Amino acid sequence: MYNSVIVDHFTNPSNTGEITDKDIQIKIGNSVCGDTIFIDIKLDRDHIINAKFKAYGCATSIATADIFSEYIIGKSFKEIQDISVTERKEMLGELDPSQMHCLHILEELFTKLDEHQGDTAC
Repeated sequence: MYNSVIVDHFTNPSNTGEITDKDIQIKIGNSVCGDTIFIDIKLDRDHIINAKFKAYGCATSIATADIFSEYIIGKSFKEIQDISVTERKEMLGELDPSQMHCLHILEELFTKLDEHQGDTAC
């Protein structure tokens, strides 16, 4: 059963697509379930001004990509780093056991973004 957060972001994603003049692209994949997510990010100095995603996989992983991209838009790398692990887990709402792999996907997205902290544009 999908919770209301997952249903909303899967049925009405707000950040699908790609950014042609992106500054960063994050790609993650889960070899166990086959989910693949691409996040394109546009920067203005250390702030994320836009994020778009393409996701291939289950409804929860697609919703996770939308939730992540929605969360990071308008924030600085510092603001994003300051979110606690507990707050990250709460972003997806309550998940069924079969959906728990999306918590790992979300953590990997945050980790990959953190690796790009020095990639700033004017």
